[in-house]
Amino acid sequence: MKFSFWKWFGIVLVGLLIGCYTAFVAECFWNWFAVPVLHVSDVSFLQMLGILWLIQVITARATDGDNKRWILLFDVLELCVPHEKLPELEGLKKSDSSEVFFEGFPVAAAQVGNNTLMLALGFALHLFV
Repeated sequence: MKFSFWKWFGIVLVGLLIGCYTAFVAECFWNWFAVPVLHVSDVSFLQMLGILWLIQVITARATDGDNKRWILLFDVLELCVPHEKLPELEGLKKSDSSEVFFEGFPVAAAQVGNNTLMLALGFALHLFV
């Protein structure tokens, strides 16, 4: 599946926005709870963003090997399909490639919803503490 530049740009932009929102939520939690309990200094938004990026760089795993294995598996599967079923397989591959782009949106919406819920609960807890 080939993405156009604008689809790629949109995915990167949405990912960066969600990452910034996650950094904002983490910054609030740090400043509300960690600062008074651990007697450490406040952290700024950019510092928290940098910390989250550092954690992501350290814990990231390469997935190229997995992708290559899936491509090989589907190539082998295509060799096993009878000749009369190849047009049907091609149609199925084309319909799936357009849907893959939109599969990430429920995941992104869930991340934003989770961050918002945690921010609201953390703020309420912060008011009581």
